[in-house]
Amino acid sequence: MKKSRLALLIAVTLVSSPVFSDDIDSLKKELAQMRIDYESRINQLEQRVIRAEKTVQTNNTIVTKIIEQPTARKKIASNNSFNPAISMVLNGQFSSYRGDADAYELNGFSLQGEGDLATEGFSLGESEITMSASIDQLLFGQSTIAFHDHEGETEIEIEEAFIETLGLNNGLTIRAGRFFSPIAYLNEKHIHAWNFADAPLIYRGLFGNQLSTDGLKLSYLLPTDLFVELGGTLGNGDQYPGSGEHSGIGDWLIYTRTGGDIGTNHSWQASASHWQASPDNRAYSGGHDHGGTGGADPVLFNGDTEISNISLVYKWAPDGNFRQQNITLLSEYFYLSENGQLNNSAESASYDGKQYGGFIEGLYQFTPQWRAGLRYDWLGSKLRASDDELLTDADLDFSDFNPQRYSLMLEWLPSEFSRIRAQINHDKSSRNEDTQLFLQYTVSIGAHSAHSF
Repeated sequence: MKKSRLALLIAVTLVSSPVFSDDIDSLKKELAQMRIDYESRINQLEQRVIRAEKTVQTNNTIVTKIIEQPTARKKIASNNSFNPAISMVLNGQFSSYRGDADAYELNGFSLQGEGDLATEGFSLGESEITMSASIDQLLFGQSTIAFHDHEGETEIEIEEAFIETLGLNNGLTIRAGRFFSPIAYLNEKHIHAWNFADAPLIYRGLFGNQLSTDGLKLSYLLPTDLFVELGGTLGNGDQYPGSGEHSGIGDWLIYTRTGGDIGTNHSWQASASHWQASPDNRAYSGGHDHGGTGGADPVLFNGDTEISNISLVYKWAPDGNFRQQNITLLSEYFYLSENGQLNNSAESASYDGKQYGGFIEGLYQFTPQWRAGLRYDWLGSKLRASDDELLTDADLDFSDFNPQRYSLMLEWLPSEFSRIRAQINHDKSSRNEDTQLFLQYTVSIGAHSAHSF
C-alpha cells in the first residue's frame, strides 16, 4: 500500500511540475535506499519465520519422545539442567497382624533380604531422597537414598545411582550404575509408587521384595508407530537370587515391551523378559536346626538359575483424562527354574527346583481424590533334592501347599503430593492363615519426577 502511494506521488509530481536532472537523481537514490530497507526487513522476517519453524519442530520431537519413551518423560519432568532437582518421599506405616510376624513363612520359598513382614506397629516404612540432573549435553544422572526399617533397625542404602545417555541416535539409550531391573513392569518402580502397601508374594519369594542390578542396561526404541522397546542388562550378580561368588558378569537379562492406545480411552502395555545367573555358593539365610546332620550351618547352592516373566497392563480413562476417573489392571507371572547342588559342611545333594506364581490387581479411581483396589496373589513350587533334609535346613518347604493372598485397599488422595492408604490382607502364605492391616501415609516434597506409564 505504501509503495503504491509513493509511486502515485512521484507520477503526479513529474507531470504537474518541471523536474530537473539533479532532483531525479536524488529521488532515485531515495528509492534505492527505501528498497534496501524493505529487503532488509523482509530478510529479518524470513529468518524469524525459519527460527519459529525450527522451534516448533524441536518441540514436536520432544513431545513425541515423551509419549514414546517413559524414561524421557521422567527426565524432562524432573530435570533442571545443571542444577540437581531434589525431592523427598516420606512413607510412614502402621502394621498389625493377627498371627506372629516373627514366625511368618512363605511355603516353597526361602525368604531372603527384606522378604519378611514389615515391622509390627508404627514404623518408618521406606522413605527416600532423590537427586537428578543433566550432567552435560550427553549424560543424565540420578541417585536415590532410601531409609527403611528392617528387623527393628533403621537401615540406609543406595537404592539407585546411575548415569544415562541423552540424545543418542536411532533410539538407543545406555544406563550404567545401580538401577531396578527391567525384569517386569512393577519391579522398575519405587516402592512408594506401588499400588499396595506391600510387595506381591512372588516378589517377596524370588527377590526379597525387589530386584536391582549393578551393571549396564542397553535399550533400543524401534522407529515404528507401535511402541516397541528391546533391551538387556549385564550385572554383577550380587543380589539374590544371583548372589554367591563370581568374577566379572554375574547375571544377564533380555527383555522386550510393546504397547499403544486403543482410541482415546484405552491404553495397554505388554512385556516379556528372561533373567539368568549361575550362583556359586549362594547362601540360604535359613540355617535352622531341624535335628539333621546339617545343624545350623548355612545351606549353599551351586548351579544355574533362570527366571522368565510376562506382564500385561491395561488402563482406561474417559477421553484420556486420568485425573478425574480411571481404571488400571495389572497382571504379572514369573517362573523360576534351578538345577545344581545343595550342600553344607557335612553333606551335599542334587537339587531341581521350580518356583512360580504371580498376581492380578485392579485399581479404580472413582473420583479425583479416592481410589480403591483389589489384588490376588498365588504361588506354587516343585522342589526335589536327593536329600530332603537339606531342603528343610534351607527353609525350603517342599510340601504341596500353594500360598494365596487376597488384598483390599482404599486410599484418599488430597493432592498429587500426598496419599493416605488403608489396606487389609487375608494371607494364606502358609498353612497358618493371617489377617493383616496396614495404615500408610505417603507424601512428596520437592521436585519429584513424573511416573512412567
